[in-house]
Amino acid sequence: MALSLMNIRGGMKVIIWGFLGVFLLSMAIGGLVGGANLIDEIFGSNLSGNAAGAVNSERITIEELSQAIARQTEAAREQFGELSDRLLDQAENRAWENLVSARLVAAQIVSREMGASDEEIYHVLETYPPGVLQQEEAFMKDGLFDPQAYYAALRNPQGNEWAPVEDYLRQLLPGEKLTQRVMAASFATAEEVKQGWLNENLHITVDYLYVSNSIVGRTELAITDRDINRRYRKDRDQYKVPERRIIEYVFWPRVATAEDSAYVLATAEDLLSRARGGEDFAELAQEYSADPGSGTNGGDLGWFGRRQMVTPFSEAAFNAEKGDLVGPVLSQFGYHIIQVRDRRTQNDKEEVLASHILLDIKLRPQSINTIRNRANIFSFDAIDSSFARAAVMHNMVVHSSSPLTIEEKFLPPPVGLLRRAVHFGFDAEVGDISAVLQSEATIVVARLAQVQKQGYRPLDEVRDGISRALKQEAAKGQTDLIMANIVEQLKMGATLQAIADSIPEADTRMGFNSIISGSFPFIGRSNSLTGVLRALELGETSAPIQLERGQVIVHLIRRDEPDWVKFESVRVSNYVTLSARRMTEAWGVWVADLRRQAEVIDNRHAFF
Repeated sequence: MALSLMNIRGGMKVIIWGFLGVFLLSMAIGGLVGGANLIDEIFGSNLSGNAAGAVNSERITIEELSQAIARQTEAAREQFGELSDRLLDQAENRAWENLVSARLVAAQIVSREMGASDEEIYHVLETYPPGVLQQEEAFMKDGLFDPQAYYAALRNPQGNEWAPVEDYLRQLLPGEKLTQRVMAASFATAEEVKQGWLNENLHITVDYLYVSNSIVGRTELAITDRDINRRYRKDRDQYKVPERRIIEYVFWPRVATAEDSAYVLATAEDLLSRARGGEDFAELAQEYSADPGSGTNGGDLGWFGRRQMVTPFSEAAFNAEKGDLVGPVLSQFGYHIIQVRDRRTQNDKEEVLASHILLDIKLRPQSINTIRNRANIFSFDAIDSSFARAAVMHNMVVHSSSPLTIEEKFLPPPVGLLRRAVHFGFDAEVGDISAVLQSEATIVVARLAQVQKQGYRPLDEVRDGISRALKQEAAKGQTDLIMANIVEQLKMGATLQAIADSIPEADTRMGFNSIISGSFPFIGRSNSLTGVLRALELGETSAPIQLERGQVIVHLIRRDEPDWVKFESVRVSNYVTLSARRMTEAWGVWVADLRRQAEVIDNRHAFF
C-alpha cells in the first residue's frame, strides 16, 4: 500500500503554493515585506512613543496596528456587512495576533539565516509553476495553460522579464523553507490514511452500557461549608483578580428621531416628484439609493413574486400598474420610491419587474449634535452638583458596570464597545465625571464610582462554582463505584443486559450498529471510545471507558469488513487531504510554541 510520489505530486503542489501564499499574506499584514528593517527596530522593551506593543523587545507601532485593523475590518465587512461591536473587536484581535505571529516567524528566518539562492528560485519556477503565471495569456493556448510555452520562456529569457517574479520568490522562499522544516515530520503515513478511512467506513455492532455522572442526584450529595472553605483555600490562586474599577453612567441612544424620519420622507417625496417630472430614475437611484445591491444598477430589482419582498413594499408594487411610480413606501429598511416597469404571470403566479430607490432613516449630524449638547449639559450639571442629582434633573437612569479590568472594552448593551470609558475609569479619581463619550450605539457620560484593589475574589462570589465542582467530583466518584461493581458482576458471568436491568438509570443499547467513529446514543462521538473499539477483539468486553460526562462498557459483537476497492480509489486524495491538515496543525502548534516562549507586551489599551 505504499503511496506513489508521482501520484501525489499534483496535490502537494497545490498545498505548497497555498502555504507560500499564506506566509506572504501574514508577512504583508505584519508590514514586513518591503517594510521596516527588523534589526533596526530593536529598541529594548521600552514602550515609549507610538508602540502599541512589543514582541521580544521589538515594537509593533500604532501605525502598523491601525493599518492591520483597517484591513481586517474591511475583510470582515465584505463577509458580514454591518459589523457589531463583537465583530469589530474580533477584527482587531486578529490583526494583533497576525502581527505578533509575523514578528515571531520573521525573527526565526533571520536567526536561521534563511535566504533564497538563484538555483532555488529556478527550481521552484521549474517544478511548481505559480498559479498566477498559469493564467498569463502568454502561457495559454486555447484557454488552457500551455507548459511548453511556459518552459520555453523560462529557459530562454529575452531580458529581465522574470525579475519581478524572482524578487517575489526571493522574499517568499525563506518563509516557505521555514514552513517546510517545521512541517517535515507532519506528513501523514500510509497507516494513518488507512485508519482515518476505517474510522468513517468500518461498521460494527455492539452492546454497551453507559452510566452518566448525573445518575447520582447532585442535590443529594452533601457538600459542607467546611468542604467549600478548604477548596477555596487550596485553589486560592485561581481567584486572583487585578485592580478593577466600577463606573456609573448614563446614556442616550443614537437612534433616528422623528425629525430625522421627517427629513428622509421629505427627501423621498422630492425624488418622487423629480422622477415624475421626467428625470432618469436609474440615475437618481445610482446617486441616492442606500440599497447596496441594486443602487449601483440603477435600482433594478429584476422580476419578483409577492412573497419575495417585505409586505409594505410588495403590496405597493403589486397594487400598481405598469409604468407607475409609487411612494414613498415605508418599510423596516426605510422609505422606498418604486418604479413598476412591467408585470406578468409566470407559472400561474403574478410577478413584477421593478426598480426602487431606498432612503434609510438614520441619525443626521444635526441630531447627533443635539444629543451631544444634552450630554454636555448633563456633564456640567453633574460636576456642579452631583451625578445622582444631575440624573434626577435630566430624568436619566443611572447604570453601573461590573468590576472592569484595564484590558476590558465593553459596557453592557446597548452601550457595547467603549474603551474610552474604561480608560477614563483607570485615569480618574473616585467621583470624577467623564467628558462626553461615544460608542456605535450610544452617547455616554460616566462617573468613577469605586476602585477595587488587586486581590482575590471573595468566597461569596465563587461559592456556588466551588460547590458545583465538588458535586461533580463526588458524582464521578459514585460513578466509579457503580462501574467497579459492574465489572465484578461481569467477572461472575452476568450479562450487560442483566446488569442494565438492575440499574434503571443506566443507558443501554443492545445490538447497536454504527461506523466505528460514529455518534452513539447518550454518548455522542468520542475519540476514546473509537480507540477502544479499534483494539477490541470480536466477543471481547472492554474495561470502563472514561468519557466527558460518564463512563461506558462496550461489548463488540460484529465487525464488517470494509470495501477495500473503494479505499484504493480514494487513498491518494485522502493522503493529500490528511497531510494538508497535519501541515496546518503543525504550523499552528509551532507558532503557538514560539508565542509561549516569547515576551509579548500588549499595550493596545493605551491607544484604543
